[in-house]
Amino acid sequence: MADNKIFFEGLYGRNRIEFAKGLIYVYPFGVIGKENNNSVKSHAHNNQFQIFIIIEGETSLIYNNEHIHIKGPSFITVPKNTVHGFKHLTELKGWIISLSDNVLEHMIKREAEVIGAIEMFQVTEIVAGEYSEDIFNTMINCINEYQSSNLGRLLMLEYLVGQLIVQLRRLPQSLQRTIASADSTSIIYYRRFTQLIRESNTYKKTIEEYASELKIASGHLSRICNTIALKSPREIIMDYYITQAQLLISDVEKSIAEVCYTLGFEDPSYFSRIFKRKTGLTPNEFRKKIGTKN
Repeated sequence: MADNKIFFEGLYGRNRIEFAKGLIYVYPFGVIGKENNNSVKSHAHNNQFQIFIIIEGETSLIYNNEHIHIKGPSFITVPKNTVHGFKHLTELKGWIISLSDNVLEHMIKREAEVIGAIEMFQVTEIVAGEYSEDIFNTMINCINEYQSSNLGRLLMLEYLVGQLIVQLRRLPQSLQRTIASADSTSIIYYRRFTQLIRESNTYKKTIEEYASELKIASGHLSRICNTIALKSPREIIMDYYITQAQLLISDVEKSIAEVCYTLGFEDPSYFSRIFKRKTGLTPNEFRKKIGTKN
């Protein structure tokens, strides 16, 4: 199904993902493996932070050509752009929670230190009576709410995801089995770059201006972004502003042109083309899909 492709916008072998509130998607763990002879080849996602929950069963996590044996109950957190795969050893009972990276960053921008939670590639055993069980219970609450049709479902999901990210950040190091971490200096520059994007409030700002504020060369900034995010600085900026556009179109009674100018785009036609390239829909189609008035 997946052939030799490495990067997927959706789950393994899939090019799209339908996040609830643009934030969360839940799918049974093990199903995609069954569709591929219990083997999920090494791949990565550049738009989502993933949590694999193993309630029962055993699998082999593939990373950097190594096989790491994992059995339930446990969970694995995988940051975006992290190449990983699986070889399932038994029948699995569990879940995949996929969280939109861009929306997560927007949610936690006022608590910058929490962002480390979505940069951790680790395995954690779930032990009754320990903090890992509290995190597991929050995950199950997320899954149950996602599958429900309860009043206020989307608001509750946002709350539960926020709680989950904070709990992951507070997880004691003694309970973490870290698989890999990026170079700390590059991460610091990358975090500062994304912070500057959020503070700029305009799409017009150039890569050279960002690099100057970081006191590094624009080429150095490009290398950092390509190493950590596997994207150019311009693509990262574009992703952020398209996410902002989705939020404005969803929550504010503004015309599409007003949204365009608010974000610093000078040409509504160019804005619409970029929006469609990133989301698959024009701004008006997106607004109609989510039920917001034109």
